[in-house]
Amino acid sequence: MQTMDLPVIDFSHFRGDSGPRAQLIRKIGAAGRDTGFFYLENFGVDPMRIAEAFAQSRAFFALPAARKRELLWDKTNRGYDGLEAQSFHAGQPGDLKESFRFTAEPDMGSRVGPDAAWGFLVNQPNKWPKDWPQFPNVLLAFLSECGDVVDDVLAALEEALDMPEPLLTRNHAKRNYTMRLLHYPAVQSVVKSGQARCGEHTDWSTITLLFQGGEGGLEVRRRTGDWIPAPPLGGCVLVNIGDQLQAWTAGRLVSTPHRVRADASPDAATDRYSIALFCYADFDAAIDIGDTHTSGAYILSKLKATQGTGTVAPGIVGSPAPQRAVRESTA
Repeated sequence: MQTMDLPVIDFSHFRGDSGPRAQLIRKIGAAGRDTGFFYLENFGVDPMRIAEAFAQSRAFFALPAARKRELLWDKTNRGYDGLEAQSFHAGQPGDLKESFRFTAEPDMGSRVGPDAAWGFLVNQPNKWPKDWPQFPNVLLAFLSECGDVVDDVLAALEEALDMPEPLLTRNHAKRNYTMRLLHYPAVQSVVKSGQARCGEHTDWSTITLLFQGGEGGLEVRRRTGDWIPAPPLGGCVLVNIGDQLQAWTAGRLVSTPHRVRADASPDAATDRYSIALFCYADFDAAIDIGDTHTSGAYILSKLKATQGTGTVAPGIVGSPAPQRAVRESTA
């Protein structure tokens, strides 16, 4: 099945019979080489778990600005960043989105050498809202389940590439992953020249899992230069190849530009929510990419080039308390 030129692949065959499984591996390999984007269905995460994560996300972004300001993003790449905090192109206005980032909780058994410039990205505490235990509980469980999906997708890509050794799975053992809750407020006025809800960019990861909350707007650039929509599909997660995997495979798999426009798009008039899991190779993994030579150094270089804290977006006036909002959303 195809949708807007992006394949939809039934991932249940990964643990199935050899014939359908081999076909699945071929499809994933072809998608990685062609557009670098593909949908997976039957990928193993309970839809209720996904719905709960989105309910938590919507409740978080509805918090008053003062509550979100307590959690401002810092150099550890955790916490809340507001409107116009991120710009993928120097000199261009920042994106019209707000986000919240977290990782797995610190594992003090995994030490980082004192000379690693990126060491402060690892084993740092998350910034959770006070008096809201359900928020981290739901999201950390969701992060863990998504990490299991990543293991299988990486194994499938290794097989599709005929890798003689498990290069990908071996170099993701530490799960240096960042999950990002994203909210794109509806665009209700004229935007600045060149401004987007999310500017054209490629992901810095090996792969990204993107869950879309039902609202459109994401576009992917084909090799021809044409832009095509990547709409939300019920029961599917959108997977894309990132810069690290393109570099590691010498361009056999492609990291494809994508964007969310703020003007000339009917989708821009609607609030948009998504949840992205950026899967980085272990930060000490050797990858020659740009002027850097490790996964962690590359991520640090990109953060320095694109990221600030931005303007804290107001919450929804008169919004219910987070716990109540979540119960109503998941009923």
